[in-house]
Amino acid sequence: MKLTIENTVCEGNTVATRGYWTGTNKGSFQGNPATNKTVTVSYCDFWKIENGKCTENWVNMDIAGLMTQLGFLPTTTQN
Repeated sequence: MKLTIENTVCEGNTVATRGYWTGTNKGSFQGNPATNKTVTVSYCDFWKIENGKCTENWVNMDIAGLMTQLGFLPTTTQN
């Protein structure tokens, strides 16, 4: 898995990042067998920092896109 951070914003004790990660599905995932497919998944996350340590994390990730890339959800086609 490789993580690419495209933006970082800091305010007070909160740090936000936006980017994407890439990886290859080599093991079972949510009851589905490995696909050996490479995926790219975008994300945004927020970290709360207290006394120099990350104490909380909130993440928003494109799980529907991940599942579609793995072939576990149908792709949308336009007519």
